[in-house]
Amino acid sequence: MQFGLFLSHQRIHEPSAYAESLFVEKRREAELADELGFDMIWMPEHHLIHFMQAPNALMLAQYLGQGLSLRVGTMATLLPLRHPLITAAEVALTASLLGDRFEFGVGRGAYEYEFVRLGVPFADAPQRFTDTLEFLEELWASESGAASMSTEVYDFPNAAPWPRMPGRDKLRVWYAAMTRPSVLKAAEAGYSVATWPFIRPMSALEPIAEAFHEGVRANRLGKKQELTVLRATFVSHSEEEIEQRIDEALINHRINQRLHHFIQNADESGVVRPDPLDEEPSRAEVRENLLFGTPEEVIEKLRAYEAIGVDQIMTTFDFGPEHAAVARSMRLFADEVIAPMRSAAK
Repeated sequence: MQFGLFLSHQRIHEPSAYAESLFVEKRREAELADELGFDMIWMPEHHLIHFMQAPNALMLAQYLGQGLSLRVGTMATLLPLRHPLITAAEVALTASLLGDRFEFGVGRGAYEYEFVRLGVPFADAPQRFTDTLEFLEELWASESGAASMSTEVYDFPNAAPWPRMPGRDKLRVWYAAMTRPSVLKAAEAGYSVATWPFIRPMSALEPIAEAFHEGVRANRLGKKQELTVLRATFVSHSEEEIEQRIDEALINHRINQRLHHFIQNADESGVVRPDPLDEEPSRAEVRENLLFGTPEEVIEKLRAYEAIGVDQIMTTFDFGPEHAAVARSMRLFADEVIAPMRSAAK
């Protein structure tokens, strides 16, 4: 099993609660992941909300990936929210700067709030996503480095973005998918898949993993495809600290769900109040379903992911804890989870 680190760029408290730059903290965490032997770091993209301050995943990949040795991916570049030609040029630039370490994750977007504020019809997101991804694939396959696009939204003849992609065969594309049909479709098309079950139990993930492996078998492409799962992670030998992280995970969940269903209580600056939801997971469910607990508990949980064919766990430690606690837990995870699991696999 491989271990990635998702740098969520999340802030669950009011802006005044943070004394240091978010981006200084993320740089330190990226460097620490490289030092500790994580396989990969991942960058998100979100707009106009205090909760996730990451307006350009490709720019963050360039910044945080420079000078490191691990792989660097976007999860996910939101294709419906920018012009396909700009996306093509920015992806090629990122691939040129990071080389073979760069992996391109794409998504259609989940928060209606962002689309409304940016003037993009949320209902159009699936078609915009599909059209843009098809254009990118056509462009990358073109010997001339040019391709056309004709849709209800975009219409342009033979355009050649610069710089050109260094090579499609060197670029792995990850498809963000949440449902069984979308995972199956992505895997059948030859893409690697990233998914996140939030605080839902393993039973919700099992059919997703089954769909991925079914799609890989069906496509007969013979190319390397992987499945990665995002889970909030925190390891500690202190029960008191684990309980504190459960509190933060519930705050995170409340904000996330209000954004996801467009029922948020946001002020004009995009800060969302984490008011309790009518139905939310119990504290016991949070601990059980997320990668929370002692190193021994977390290793046991990870064995279940291995058993259903998950290739990479995309850990995220920055769902709410302060930077010092994130770094401390990352070190413990590397020393007492990653190291013994790798030793056992030899």
